[in-house]
Amino acid sequence: MKKLLALVVIGILVLVSGCLGSTPATSPTHQPSTSTTYSPQDHPNVTHSGGFPANASNVSSSTSSVDFTPVEVNLSPRVHLQIDPRVELIQIIYFIANPTWYQERVSPYLVGASPYNYPYMRDVSEYFGNYTNATAVRMVPRMVEEGVAYDAIPEFALHLNPVNFSKAMNWSDMLQYRPWLNTTLLDEFAGAVARFANETDFWKFYNEHRMFYNETLRQFEEGNGETILNVTRFEESFFGENASSWTIVPLTLISRHGFGIPMNRNGGKYVYAFLGFNYVRDGVPVVHISNTGITFLVHEFAHSFVNPAVDEYYSLFQPYESLYDPVREKLSMMAYTNFRIMLYETFVRAVEVYYLNVTGDQEDAKRKLGMYSVSFYFIKEIYNAYVNDYMKHRDVYRNYTDFMPELAKVVGEVYNRTDGGKEVEPPMTVYDFLKRANSTGAIVAYSPGDYPRMVAENEYHWLLSLGINATLKPASNLTENELTGNLMLVLYSNSSLLKELNRNALVTVNGSRFYSRPSGETYTGELEVFEVFRNPWNESAVVYLAVGNNERVFYRGYFPRMYYLTYAIIPGWGGAAFEWA
Repeated sequence: MKKLLALVVIGILVLVSGCLGSTPATSPTHQPSTSTTYSPQDHPNVTHSGGFPANASNVSSSTSSVDFTPVEVNLSPRVHLQIDPRVELIQIIYFIANPTWYQERVSPYLVGASPYNYPYMRDVSEYFGNYTNATAVRMVPRMVEEGVAYDAIPEFALHLNPVNFSKAMNWSDMLQYRPWLNTTLLDEFAGAVARFANETDFWKFYNEHRMFYNETLRQFEEGNGETILNVTRFEESFFGENASSWTIVPLTLISRHGFGIPMNRNGGKYVYAFLGFNYVRDGVPVVHISNTGITFLVHEFAHSFVNPAVDEYYSLFQPYESLYDPVREKLSMMAYTNFRIMLYETFVRAVEVYYLNVTGDQEDAKRKLGMYSVSFYFIKEIYNAYVNDYMKHRDVYRNYTDFMPELAKVVGEVYNRTDGGKEVEPPMTVYDFLKRANSTGAIVAYSPGDYPRMVAENEYHWLLSLGINATLKPASNLTENELTGNLMLVLYSNSSLLKELNRNALVTVNGSRFYSRPSGETYTGELEVFEVFRNPWNESAVVYLAVGNNERVFYRGYFPRMYYLTYAIIPGWGGAAFEWA
């Protein structure tokens, strides 16, 4: 158990003003390429600071003088896309350090990027690879332990001087949410980062890659520009507050996750959204601001308004903190480590759902509301309060902050109805399965076929590597006694075991029909479902189930190993999940 806990504890880090990615994604199926090709055409809204390459190289020729301006696209006077040099520098340092947290949570490798299909990774390794013993690089594991991970990475970067990368601001805003941070250590890391930038001549690297950064922004803007402007208009209308500026920073060395951070300067609110990429196409990182709609960006922008409003009125919510207890373990593993952060994430997700509804995507709104309710179990009450009270009485609630006392009443009603959360059934997770399996062992069983067997064998060896006593066998050979244990099952959708398993499953499977109880959606086609739930043959045991409706869906060859996962419905051809919680 100690080994298992050691592997998990690195994931229990603080995430305050940002969030994990909207959906987990499987590795894409793009074929590796040994070179990068770019389209030579300009886009009229892009300010090109370095032009585009005429060949397949990421790197331009030499620059005649140092350019300290960031690569930027201006969508409007207040809305910008940018490759922030400070954020780029910190990403590079974490990439070179490559701590366990980085490998398991945000590494480009997790979305299929490699030096072969993403030459920028190769360039970073070749240019900075001789500096692995630099103080800043060696400090990264300690900084991760301290809590400088996820959204704290770009937030830390924003405190640095944009030219020489020395400390430019005090840490008071970071301490507001992370009071345990050691300011002496933060100062030391900032100094080490500045020295790293100077010793490696970081600006030389940045300037040599302006063409790559420009193309990254061009492709991002090309598909999203007008929609981004519409989102900023929606947010200012919904929250009743204007921002001094909106800045989106596509991340080049952090995948899947997004972070929203507000910075207050000179009486103005400066809103930032940092978006991790989903895959690589033609050597360029592709950032999806959502799979349907644009809710990844809506979410990250909304944190800049929701978090300060909750903070101002948190004393009204504080009596209901026990509502966090039923989901404490699951949310902590998602880096949502207290009730205040649970409120942030619940309220922001309800904004996402409202946005989808008012922009005409009611089906996706319904789906998201259902799947979000698995972890954020009073989100439907919050959403209904937005629709039936807040938006109908904007003459009373001039802005979102004015509505906080009413939301506190809604949360209080949930508290009373659930006896302070005691009557809420905690969602089962992969970690619940591993804990039970570590205690009493597990059976790994599979349907006939090479690929189900291959998946089962991979998971069997994974369990053994965690020190778990596991047995591997065909599902047809399971005894009645073995069915009452902890089960890791790889089954076709026509398996006879599913009739009983469906009693407790969140996603019931019957032949080609996959029905999601959280969202009420029915899916057909090539699909794979992963879910964790109580064993219907023995409620004290846990099942971790993978179901596919043909052999092809098992090609990926493994289960998701996200400890906080409860369920996921994934298209058989790969890509982002239709639903997950």
